[in-house]
Amino acid sequence: MTELERINQKIKEQEEVVKDVEERNYHKDYFGKGSWNELARLRIEKELILTGVEWSHHNEGMVIVENKYFYALKSGKWRVKGKQEWHTSKSLKHFIENTVREES
Repeated sequence: MTELERINQKIKEQEEVVKDVEERNYHKDYFGKGSWNELARLRIEKELILTGVEWSHHNEGMVIVENKYFYALKSGKWRVKGKQEWHTSKSLKHFIENTVREES
C-alpha cells in the first residue's frame, strides 16, 4: 500500500468518525471538535504527500519538512529547526513554494 493510499484510507475512516460524532451531538450547542481537527490534519498531510517534498512526523500535529522546517499541520505555522521564532503561512502550498523551494 502506498503512502497516498494509506492516507486516503485514514481520511475515509476519520470522515466516518466525524459523521458519528456529529450525529451523537446534534442536540448540543458546544462539543469538542477533536475529530474535525484530526480530519483537517490528515487532509493537510495528503497535500504534503502530493507536493513531493521530503517530510516526516515530529509529534502529534507537527511535521519536519526537508529536515529543516517544523510545520504545524492545523495552524499553518512554521519555524526553522534550531530557531524559536514562529511564522504564519497562508497555506501549505504557499509555504512550500515560497520557503522550502526558495531555499533549495
